[in-house]
Amino acid sequence: MAGQSVRILDQRERDPRLFQRDDLFDRNGRSLLLPETRKLKKLELRDLVDGIELRVKGLIGYLPLTPHIALNLVPKFPIANLWRMLEVADTDYNRIYPVLRSYQTANTTPPHEMLVRGFCHYLRSILTIGIARGYFIEEHQGHYRPKVQFGRTLSRYLALGDELNVASDSFTYSASIYPNALLKSACVAFLHVMPRKPEWDEDRKLIGEALNALGRVRPASMQHGDQTVASTVPVWLKDCYRGGLTVYSMLLGYNQIGFAYEARGTEMPSFLFSLDDIFESYVRNTFREMLAAKKIAVLDGNKPQHHGRLFVDNKGFPTKPDLIFREKKVVIGIAEVKYKPGIDPSDRYQVLSHVLAAGCKVGVWISPATMGNSGGLEYVGSVSTGAKFYHYQLDVGGDLDTASATMVEKVTSLLPS
Repeated sequence: MAGQSVRILDQRERDPRLFQRDDLFDRNGRSLLLPETRKLKKLELRDLVDGIELRVKGLIGYLPLTPHIALNLVPKFPIANLWRMLEVADTDYNRIYPVLRSYQTANTTPPHEMLVRGFCHYLRSILTIGIARGYFIEEHQGHYRPKVQFGRTLSRYLALGDELNVASDSFTYSASIYPNALLKSACVAFLHVMPRKPEWDEDRKLIGEALNALGRVRPASMQHGDQTVASTVPVWLKDCYRGGLTVYSMLLGYNQIGFAYEARGTEMPSFLFSLDDIFESYVRNTFREMLAAKKIAVLDGNKPQHHGRLFVDNKGFPTKPDLIFREKKVVIGIAEVKYKPGIDPSDRYQVLSHVLAAGCKVGVWISPATMGNSGGLEYVGSVSTGAKFYHYQLDVGGDLDTASATMVEKVTSLLPS
């Protein structure tokens, strides 16, 4: 989309937006939606009298819609809670666009993993173009080297009877310049906070290559506002250095960003997140961490090793619960996590089948509370086997940590001891 004028439209996730037909279709009726966007299968289009209603389900971030339109999808809950979810959830930040977008200035700190991906985006460009180098004055004392500083030579050597040694200043062309000293410090810092998982190996290798290229550079501690030194590097590297050092300043807490678009905000690469995946992973990891002391395992039923059987005599229909509560190798509860306002019939049948197949007595649906609703636990009903079913709505609009602790306490009280 480079070189074209792109309209960036702010839109809250799952909210409908009305477009003119000319925005989304050409004069021959062919769709203008980008192929990559259509493949996400998260768009819902409705043909209305006044135009085309578009709704994006479960995605937040920068979404290129057509060659001339991009959506900046923001969550309906506070940005601090989004950052918290990303910290707890198993998010790999692999859906990144080679498009820089401007983030609003806000009093929130994004997760370290997001900053690592952003920094590596700029670092990759720096290594592709080449590390910046420059001239700087190097003081020399000893045998002759131009350019001799006669005043210092006279006072330090000739006045003492030394006719062999001189004091001189020479210009050296090297990578040992201050922007590179900060860049090396940034590489070391991001290497420490980078997750030690296989999916991060490529970025880890990239930082290793940068440290090799900066091997002779002495690192320097960054101070507030030091990202402005990027203006001293060659013009073809300024944007890369400014971006990398700005992300480093965020890691150190000098700059903070939100998620909404702001024309004169802080530029970083564009990320696209699936709230369906983030919310599910956040809930699972929250239960896993808080129930570890009670020796209750919380498993991900979507992984093949944790699949169950829907039928006792047929392996062709595995069950894949989002959360499996297991104590002493016995399944004591099943939960399904849905990032949607309500629970529809297919969700109810899903949990019913999972609970019956597992032979446990508790099934729970977990979803975010709707706006204006504080959430909580609601009894749904029981079946002939004695299994009982509940719906828990997690309040993501307030204090997320407190609400999550309450959720774990309420749901755990339902599990047989």
